[in-house]
Amino acid sequence: MTTSPLRAGTARTTGQGGFTLIELLIVVAMICVLATIAFPLMLRARMTSNEGVAVASLRTIHSAEAAYASGCGSGGYAQTLEDLSKIPPGSTVAFIYEPYTVNGVVQNGYTASVMAGNSASTVLPSNQTCNASADDAVTTFVAERHAVRIGDTGVRSFAVDTQGTMYMRQDGVTIDKTLAGTLTFR
Repeated sequence: MTTSPLRAGTARTTGQGGFTLIELLIVVAMICVLATIAFPLMLRARMTSNEGVAVASLRTIHSAEAAYASGCGSGGYAQTLEDLSKIPPGSTVAFIYEPYTVNGVVQNGYTASVMAGNSASTVLPSNQTCNASADDAVTTFVAERHAVRIGDTGVRSFAVDTQGTMYMRQDGVTIDKTLAGTLTFR
């Protein structure tokens, strides 16, 4: 059995491990191609998640409005998230909770707001509501959520009305009290 010791200055033989520069460049190029494919998919998944949160929060706001109408507004609805977040006397909880306590709040890339419906009329003056609302309780409301950056945080905007009907706009534009340009969602 003969062994040959390695001598200083000898060249590496092909039997020894390692990668050439070309092989490393090919691996880096493959990683770049995969990242190019995966990034848009990840962005779309994030926008879909944000839109799902927006729709779920509108359902929560609708439930809070129903509780406000039956317990505080004598059948009338709040015109703002601020009025829904005020705690009525004798209770320890408001009709809505953080983060939806002010119009214009941004959560998961979407802005939230509540407003009087298109043909709303006063049911109960604000000073007669059980929680001293800043605005009168009205016959109809619209709650809406729209993307902060269309195409980045979401692509559609959503709204719910007094009856609980969900609406959306495909262009992501803010929905107003007339529900102009909307389609029924689900």
